[in-house]
Amino acid sequence: MEWLIPIMENNIKKPSQLLHLTEIFRSLIETIRGFFCLLFAKKENIGQGRVVMVVPGLLTSDFWTVILRKYLSKKGFQVYGWEMGTNLGRMEKIPELISKIEAIKIRHNQPIILIGWSIGGLFSREVSHQRPDLISKVMTLGSPFGDVQAPNNAKWVFELLNDDYDIDHSLVQRLASPTTMPSVAFYSKKDGIVPWEACMDSITDDHHLNVEIRSSHFGMGANPSVLDAIVQNV
Repeated sequence: MEWLIPIMENNIKKPSQLLHLTEIFRSLIETIRGFFCLLFAKKENIGQGRVVMVVPGLLTSDFWTVILRKYLSKKGFQVYGWEMGTNLGRMEKIPELISKIEAIKIRHNQPIILIGWSIGGLFSREVSHQRPDLISKVMTLGSPFGDVQAPNNAKWVFELLNDDYDIDHSLVQRLASPTTMPSVAFYSKKDGIVPWEACMDSITDDHHLNVEIRSSHFGMGANPSVLDAIVQNV
């Protein structure tokens, strides 16, 4: 199977053990704060009916993006989950994801905004390269698309789920290439799973932004400051 994240020697290091070991605790606090942020969030029409799909990270499903999706709904966006169960990081799911996005575009008669969390961001980047006609903007949350071969703390999980995989070098290059549509890459120096340096676009201009956030990796979909940053940049 062609996919990603083999560990190779490079200049980027894994996040520190301290950040890694405190991920669960930090993300739990962020999720609790995010729940209350959602509860008291003011309804606004910032989105003006624009359509968003949120793609979850490795070993998570739409359940884990509920706070983010409901928050965006409160801000005037029409929001979808990916509705494909648990994300096991398998690129053969891309055609099915594209089919779902096509149907949503036809339903609303507009291209959609893709928001991908972690590996979900890699899926989103790949869809945006394969079918740019379907996407108006791609946003990534802690997604190491800039260097999927950089050392990280998720490799062992991926290997448990996929006993064999090969490096698709064309995919590696494509993920790191700037998208043809606007993009926003959110990265956190407090990320305990993937190195923040790998989560940034190689260029920055009016259409390709790198935005620093302060969050754990697992808490990015609920952290109130991240929710606010997404709405400000979407």
